[in-house]
Order: sequence, then structure tokens, then C-alpha cells
Amino acid sequence: MKHAPIAALPAFAVLISLLAPACVKGDRSAAATQAAAAPTVASRPIVGVKIYEASPPFGGLFSKWRELGINTLFVSETLLMNADFRTQARTAGLALFLIYPVFQSPEAIKENPEIAAVTASGAPARDDWVEFVCPTKGDEYLERRIGHLRDLVAAGDPDVVSLDFIRFFVFWEKVAPDRAPGSLPQTCFCPLCLRLFQNEFDVHVPAYLTRTADQAKWILENHAAAWADWKCERTVNAVTRLARAAREAKPSVKINLHAVPWRRDDFGGAIRSVAGQDFALLAPLVDFISPMTYHHMVRRTPAWVHDVVAGISAETKGAAVLPSIQVSEAYIEDKLSPDEFRAALEQALKPPSKGVVLWSWDALAKSPEKQALLQRLVH
Repeated sequence: MKHAPIAALPAFAVLISLLAPACVKGDRSAAATQAAAAPTVASRPIVGVKIYEASPPFGGLFSKWRELGINTLFVSETLLMNADFRTQARTAGLALFLIYPVFQSPEAIKENPEIAAVTASGAPARDDWVEFVCPTKGDEYLERRIGHLRDLVAAGDPDVVSLDFIRFFVFWEKVAPDRAPGSLPQTCFCPLCLRLFQNEFDVHVPAYLTRTADQAKWILENHAAAWADWKCERTVNAVTRLARAAREAKPSVKINLHAVPWRRDDFGGAIRSVAGQDFALLAPLVDFISPMTYHHMVRRTPAWVHDVVAGISAETKGAAVLPSIQVSEAYIEDKLSPDEFRAALEQALKPPSKGVVLWSWDALAKSPEKQALLQRLVH
């Protein structure tokens, strides 16, 4: 089957303004100077790849990325702070998105177990490798992350800060379509979160309920909507603070939000009630929303990728949505075939998408056939 190249689909074009530096009051001259040096991907969709580690020399990597039509790199802190890697990215005209994890931190929890988020059963929020810090009890931790981000942006000069794990605890990668909403985890029910929720929403948990599990059950049965609102407000607060810090270091820096790939009504509205992400509230704070539409691992069809993108765009009244898709299988044994990868890629690039992000380079590097499909579709 013959597939149309992206060049034949002008509706996918990324406007210069998507990556061109934004001007703030009093900063027009500085922004203009940075605009001259910043990479843009005018008249093309963003074609990104996530890469966490790489060893020098890097020349071969950049040549390969240019050959494949990749124009954006989503990188770890380690790669951003590698001066040689950063210089070669600038020379090649590739935009740099810094992947910045927020509440996922097994290391911080190991150092101080008290900051772990607490589930409705009263247990620490942990599922396999996923371990979340409480968004309120871990405020000192968040302040350190905010300060570190400010320093990273100043030193590493990324084009975009890509906020990852900026939500409440859930191992969504293993949530299949038939999952019962009530079986999804609810957090955080630590004493501080319980107190703040009650104070801010004028809710009063009966004094005779002293066990965490009983308090959580009462809240979810009697004030579920308020609980979801409170969680979403905590996420908005964290995004606001992190974005402000990044822009203090570099006024023109853009902000991307990694989003759980759930539509508004999926699993009984779990995107708000479980993950604590309300895209309508978050969209004004960021420049991109990037749902991690890894259809294969969550047992969806490729068409679902576009459904998620279209849903977020409609909910946010036109926010820039940049879906991420998986290149190879993960968490399940079924293989992700080249044909299925191509189908997901085509769905990801449908309007109103602003492009596509591939997870990950390690997987793509192992598949010449999928590389060829990518090259054919984006050139």
C-alpha cells in the first residue's frame, strides 16, 4: 500500500510560533536575540524521539536522525548537560526538549520514606518501578526539584521543558480497556493531604473514622467530585511553580506536559479523579500537551491514538497536542509489527496533531524496517 508523504499534508505543518521564543513584557529584545539562534521546524511537523543515554562520538547519531527526518530530541538531564551533545544538536538545528520527571522518585522515597504518597488502603504508593512522592507532604522535595529545574534551564538552555510524572500515582501503562474504574489506585491519603482537602473544600471526615482506609472510603463515597477537583488543583499548582521557575531562567523557554492518555470519560473520568490531570485547566499554563498514546501496551487500536489527540484538542479548545507513540512492544509479549507501527504513526500525525514523538530511540535503532517507514512518512 502506498502512503502519502507528510509534505503532501499541509494541515500538519507546525507554525514557527510553536517553537519560536515567546516574548514577555520587557523581554522583547532578549527574545529576539534568542530567536535568531533557536531551532525552528517551520512548515514541518515536530518529529521527535526520546533518548535517555548515548555515548560519544555523537556524529553518527545526528547524521542518522537527519536522514530519518527527526527534527526534535526529547533528552534526559544527562544528555542535555553534555556540552558536545548540545552543541551538535544546535549545529544540526534539532530542538531540545528536556524530559524532567517530577513526582516519580524511588530515590527520594528511599532517602525519606515519609514523603511517599499513600493509597486508599494506607499503603505507600508503589507498583513495580512506579513510586510517587506525595504532592503536599513532599513540598520540600518539590521545592528542590523546582530549584534544580531553574538551574538546569539556565545551564543547559533547552528549547522546551517537558514535565513528566506531573500527576498523581497510577501505573497507567498496565491499565487495559476492560479495567474496572473502582480498581484504579487513589492517592494521596496521608494525614497532610487529608487535612488540606478538608480545610480547602470545607469537608469534615467523621471523627470516629480513624483508619486511613475508612477515611478514604468515606471521602470517595461522599465527596468524590470535590476530591477530584482538589487533586487537579494540586497538579495545576505544581505545573505553575515549575513553569515559572523555568521561565525565570529563560523567558523564551516552552513548556510541554506529559499526559496520561485517557480521554475525559475513560474509566469513569479517571484522568481527573485518579491522575489529577485536567487538561482544560492545564492548557493555559503550557505550550504543548503530549499524551503518551502507547496504544499497543494498553491494548488499543492505532485509531485510538488520534481519538486521544482529538479529544484533548476539543477539551482545551485548540491546545497544541503532540502525541507520543511506542516503537516496540512493552509490558506485553505480543509483537508490535512494522505495519501496526506505521498505522499508529499515521494516526498520530492526523490533524489537529502538531507532530509525533517516538518512544524510544533505542527501540527505533533496532528496527531498520520501522526506520524506513518513518523516513517515508515524514520526508
